Amino acid sequence: MNEKDEIIHNLKKALEIAKKKGNALFIENIVRDIKALEAGEESPIVKEYL
Repeated sequence: MNEKDEIIHNLKKALEIAKKKGNALFIENIVRDIKALEAGEESPIVKEYL
């Protein structure tokens, strides 16, 4: 598993936890990051805050 795949895997685990807790903001941000990374784009959160 390469670094990008590992990040996506970890984000998906975090997404499951966020869904269980009902945290809509985290869910939205994690889904946005997963979609971007799977499309080969830079993480929107990283782009926004760094």
